[in-house]
Amino acid sequence: MASVLLEVEGLTRVFTQGDRRIPVLENVAFVLSPGQRLTITGRSGSGKSTLLNLLAGLDRPDAGHMVWRVAGRDWNLAELDETTRTAFRRRHLGFVFQFFNLVPTLTALENVALLAELNGLDDPFGRARWRLQRLGLADREDAFPDTLSGGEQQRVAIARALVHEPSVILADEPTGNLDRDTGDAVFAQLLEVLAEENRALVLVTHDPALAIGGDAELALGRAP
Repeated sequence: MASVLLEVEGLTRVFTQGDRRIPVLENVAFVLSPGQRLTITGRSGSGKSTLLNLLAGLDRPDAGHMVWRVAGRDWNLAELDETTRTAFRRRHLGFVFQFFNLVPTLTALENVALLAELNGLDDPFGRARWRLQRLGLADREDAFPDTLSGGEQQRVAIARALVHEPSVILADEPTGNLDRDTGDAVFAQLLEVLAEENRALVLVTHDPALAIGGDAELALGRAP
């Protein structure tokens, strides 16, 4: 049986508006193994981003069980303090967002090296340079974000997400701000790197084309 990277059972999140309770997620359950690709789909408002926030420890569930199994131990983020959750995210998770979220005053190389520096890894700029080269950006490492195309910015963001060698990438609509051809090319590069390095991917998307070929799909229902 394959090892388990993440185990989720009965995960529930309820928001309140005045006296009204709004259940956004109810009894969500799945298992993620190293190297697997899980796609989370659903209509707007169905809880996709809420689930991603719970998995990252940016929010706490109201009920349920959620445990990451990395670095030789179990991590139940809901039971950890904010400092420990932040340290866990920084070291073991990688993030790719729709809007890139690059630091505008840093070069591509500096953007990628920053996370390696924060993690105290050796040779952060060497690691960053190798990641940019791996994604075809060796000649763009001194460029600032506003001089890069959308596809180049997202590849820098992917390099940043991978520089500290996380166990899993959490991607929230990673091609949503790109045209179809560019988005397909960037996503294909991401999948290629993850497959070669046996890293897992949790992908939130409303694009059915991106859901094709994954190991599992979690379709969330419409919010009430």
